[in-house]
Amino acid sequence: MRDRGAETVLTGVDEIADEWRELCRWDPALPPESAPPIAPAVITAIGQALQRPQPIGWGSDPEVEKVIDVFSRAVGSTDVAIGQLACLREAVRRHLTGVLGAKEEAEITARLHVLLDRAIGRAANRTVERLRDAEMVDPVTGLPNRRALERDVRREVGRADRYRRHFALIVVDIAGMGEVNHRDGFVAGDDMLRRMATALTDGLRIEDSAFRLDADDFAVLLPEIEAGSAGRGAGVVAVAHRISSNGAPSFAWGAASFPSDGSALDELMVVAADRLGRDR
Repeated sequence: MRDRGAETVLTGVDEIADEWRELCRWDPALPPESAPPIAPAVITAIGQALQRPQPIGWGSDPEVEKVIDVFSRAVGSTDVAIGQLACLREAVRRHLTGVLGAKEEAEITARLHVLLDRAIGRAANRTVERLRDAEMVDPVTGLPNRRALERDVRREVGRADRYRRHFALIVVDIAGMGEVNHRDGFVAGDDMLRRMATALTDGLRIEDSAFRLDADDFAVLLPEIEAGSAGRGAGVVAVAHRISSNGAPSFAWGAASFPSDGSALDELMVVAADRLGRDR
């Protein structure tokens, strides 16, 4: 029974795709002329999943999840992704109606509902995750922002507490940013920010992270490094020199260590800011 229903879907991919597009086009809850992306690939994945045994606990199908990840990324909007997948459910239902016996149709429709319910949940989760990730990225430099720093410091504090380790936080302040904005315009200022972002990322180890905080301020998180006395330990000084040699605009920097200089981000930021000194 399952194979007959799956075969009906797989041999009718083009027809179902056309029906799906038409339903999306006229759905009042979707934007005008809304067209589902990669429609044949999504339908094929659904049809192939119908051929496989039902996962234990009525779980999701891994191959469908992969396709839905691409689909939801292309759609972008949570509401549109959910609305389009609801239209797909109706398109497949129409294609199956009258083709199979009543019992076969009921069984394949039940399986279809599970697959599409899981697909809708997956699409919603993925679009929400992307929006959340976008909220943690600075649009000018592409670096993680202050919110991302808060998240990552919480993680590092937990790791350091658990394994009795330490980490350093460097605060970086670009010199003369306000003057450049006033004299040459904000485009030139944004170029300085991007130069600093490139110098930071090029000068760090794989395990290190750079962040843009606000205006002309940046931060660097350095696991397993001590800031040392007055924030001028060998490890942080080496990082600052690498940043400087990578074409960074003139900057001042200061560093603090967890746990010797503070146990929370705000405490470490205050200490690091108090230690700001010109690098070059």
